[in-house]
Amino acid sequence: MNADPTVGSIARAAKVLAAMADFPAGASLSDLIARTEFTKTTTHRVLASLQDVHYVAQDPGTKKYHFGRELAGLARKANLIDLTAVAQRSMRRLADLSEDTVFLSIPEGSAAICIHRELGAFPIRTLTLDVGTRHPLGAGANGQALLSAMSDRARAAANRINVSWFQEFGVDLAEIQELHRDTVARGYALNPGRIIPGMAAISLPIVTQSGRLVAAMAIGAVTDRMSLERIETLLKV
Repeated sequence: MNADPTVGSIARAAKVLAAMADFPAGASLSDLIARTEFTKTTTHRVLASLQDVHYVAQDPGTKKYHFGRELAGLARKANLIDLTAVAQRSMRRLADLSEDTVFLSIPEGSAAICIHRELGAFPIRTLTLDVGTRHPLGAGANGQALLSAMSDRARAAANRINVSWFQEFGVDLAEIQELHRDTVARGYALNPGRIIPGMAAISLPIVTQSGRLVAAMAIGAVTDRMSLERIETLLKV
């Protein structure tokens, strides 16, 4: 079939990408021609343009097309923006009520990445994480909360990967495992100042109704403001 001449190049690229999503194991040229109803020439030209910008990659062995690294990066950024937008109001409320700093982190591979923070009004601010800061899962309050919410298999795999990385944060694998047991027993993650002396934080994981681990949210403050009595109050906010 001939491609519709009224369909612009961006629309054609979008249609090819949408068709590729139906083939998780990779799409052949014939698969995409059949799904888009574009001509072979048009389909090949669109794929070549998408490859030029790394939105699509072709497996040299199977000749099948897959989503490329740049497109994956854009998708991840879009997800982070969406998650931040959803969480920002709750984080602002927590920062206002606690007067402390609230951090939002997500799991990515074996790392926890801070994607947003809201500052409270307390004069001494806890700025232990910047947006984009990466920690090994298990280090810091959010890292502990995320690691403890994972399956046993996923947690063991992350720990194996992070063994040497833990040393940069002054902990070893045995301590990370002990922190996990403490988090499970306590019901929330507590970092009493292990990474930065004088700065403490508590954290809880955010899990969807289907059981998918999405993120962790922490409240950070100077250690003097993290008494057990105040922690119990913060957990009820």
